Amino acid sequence: MKISLYTCVKNGLFYDYHFVDMIKHHLPLVDEIIVYDGMSTDGTQEAIANIDPKVKLFSGDWGKPTHQEWFADFKNVARKKCTGDWCILLDPDEFIPEWEFARLRSTMENSKHPIIQLDWLHFYGNFRVYNARPEKKKWAEFKYQVHRNIEEFEVWGDGSNVGPKSRDYTDLISPEHFSCHHFGMVRHPARLREKLRIVHRAKSGIRKWIPIPTFIFNLLPYNWFDEDFLEDLAIYDGRLVRAVEDNQAEFTRDRMKLYRYLKRRGGQE
Repeated sequence: MKISLYTCVKNGLFYDYHFVDMIKHHLPLVDEIIVYDGMSTDGTQEAIANIDPKVKLFSGDWGKPTHQEWFADFKNVARKKCTGDWCILLDPDEFIPEWEFARLRSTMENSKHPIIQLDWLHFYGNFRVYNARPEKKKWAEFKYQVHRNIEEFEVWGDGSNVGPKSRDYTDLISPEHFSCHHFGMVRHPARLREKLRIVHRAKSGIRKWIPIPTFIFNLLPYNWFDEDFLEDLAIYDGRLVRAVEDNQAEFTRDRMKLYRYLKRRGGQE
């Protein structure tokens, strides 16, 4: 059995994705990692090029983010490059814990179902804080990201899920679920706010767009104490994936302010 992981990144260094750690983390799990780069200009390609022979990097123009399916379009390009019997779709800030690797491989080898679900844990600001109520803001609680390499399957919608063109998942989902640690909100606050604007543009279908210079986001970065999320945050006391354990500074962007706030709020300090 051969396993392919596919991911997409554009200017990952500038936008502060954890893509190098993510690629290295999954090398023991898979047989190849397909990376579709969106013609980065910040050194992202150079950072990926010599990680490991398993990593297969190619580049292309993603077009402009003027519609929600923009995400699915370029992810499907990467999907078609996969040569494995099974495929795993991950963004460059998503980590399947290494303690799930053996069970996941076993499930793939023996499963009668072509799709395996990942249950999401959303970290926020740093590796010790997470969003305990993601459903309030319609953040994904699970996604269908692990699938057999079936020609009729496709990435669809906002690029989060893979499945049949009919969108009928009846009898396709394995009863075995696996966790995914998501660090999309653990990013330099200026780059996070800038990236969120791009995502909003794509999902809103806005075609006319007034460009905002990067220095504006530097002056007005994302507010970690955003009241829309603050009451939903909680301390994570669970096991850390090895990539985080080995490089905790890479997965801390708020200087642990939220962690200390939650400790005080809970009367632990």
